[in-house]
Amino acid sequence: MILALDAATATVVAGIADRNGRILSERTLPGGRGDVIPGMVASLFQELSIGPDSIGSVLCGVGPGSFTGIRVALSFARGFAFRRELPLGGVSSLDAAISHPSLPRDLPRVALLDALRGEAHVRRMDPKASTGGAGTDIRVPLDRLRDFLVGDPVVVAEGKPDFLATLPPGWMPLSRFVSAAGILAVRDAAGEPLPNYLRASAPEELRRR
Repeated sequence: MILALDAATATVVAGIADRNGRILSERTLPGGRGDVIPGMVASLFQELSIGPDSIGSVLCGVGPGSFTGIRVALSFARGFAFRRELPLGGVSSLDAAISHPSLPRDLPRVALLDALRGEAHVRRMDPKASTGGAGTDIRVPLDRLRDFLVGDPVVVAEGKPDFLATLPPGWMPLSRFVSAAGILAVRDAAGEPLPNYLRASAPEELRRR
């Protein structure tokens, strides 16, 4: 079985899938913090009547997004995998969102995450890229967002009201697409489980000055 986790955005998700990627059960918590992951995982084990030793591999979202959420989720994933000598892969949290099975594959898809300070984290996937791993997570100034919105893409987004007000009509909340299914959809693109912050935290930036 595969344990899938992500706490990079405002919605925390934990799910368990069989080795073919079929989701057996999952928990999502909008507005949650990464520290709820242990309880969510324990609840999944209880529901499925399994124990930690039933897990054969772990996938974890590595961001971009919340510094704290990314760190907490990765810390749990690393500890869980290390104790059991399991393979652990890291996937883009934005890639997982726009790879959700419910999103159309014949249209461009764009994930936008408010990075504050007049910037956004962006990932775009075009129709020819039907599987995860295509494209790159980048951080751009808000006045460059239009470059990623050509071709009338499907847009999923998360951020403060002033950020969301700049988006074209018809965007959908990113929280609807944070899921174990999305994480499993990009498992072939999994890489090293390293945090993908795209930018240093505010304290780190101050130390560099």
